[in-house]
Amino acid sequence: MRHFERAPVSHRVLPDACADIIFTSGAGTSTLQVAGVMTKFQDFPIISGQTLVGMRFHPGMWTAQVGVSAELLTDAHPTLEELWGSRARTLLSQIEDLRSSKQCVSLLAENVIPTSITPLQRALAWMRSCNGLVSLDDVASHAGISLRQFRRLCLQTTGLSPKLLARILRFRYALSRIHNERGEHAGLAADCGYFDQSHFIADFQRFSGRTPAAFCR
Repeated sequence: MRHFERAPVSHRVLPDACADIIFTSGAGTSTLQVAGVMTKFQDFPIISGQTLVGMRFHPGMWTAQVGVSAELLTDAHPTLEELWGSRARTLLSQIEDLRSSKQCVSLLAENVIPTSITPLQRALAWMRSCNGLVSLDDVASHAGISLRQFRRLCLQTTGLSPKLLARILRFRYALSRIHNERGEHAGLAADCGYFDQSHFIADFQRFSGRTPAAFCR
């Protein structure tokens, strides 16, 4: 993404249970930054001439890449150099010499460490495909571990407790539908697994900073 307007703009990012490695270039400086999983919305300024290229990791898929427990990076934005050291400095230097966003994406992808998919990651992917509308016992069973182990490993690999992960996945499901569900949201709230309308509105406000009605407007 590249911003061409003269005035800076504020870009609101909503939680999606994913984490990112982001290359930012503009105003004579370049950075490689890690964006840990978010537990609430955050507003980021984008300045004129700034270019952003990112690589996104689904829940549980990035701890092998950054080299630390995901819970240490929740709601945090350290530089990649803080985690990778000289490897990140070399990568940043290589990206700065590239001419297109497509080349940047390819180079970032080349630096992903190949790993085998674990039973836990498959269980988390199933949880995501179900929009968080599953029992935690069933997810733990899919992973072949106890519920207590799942709670611990989920926090380590996603940066979120299982319950908060489920809430964010459910919110994203509601968000994907709300654009097409104008007016009364009671039926949508029930379809998305909320107890009632007030529960739906409270979660939506926490993760987006707006009520569903205000978000639609």
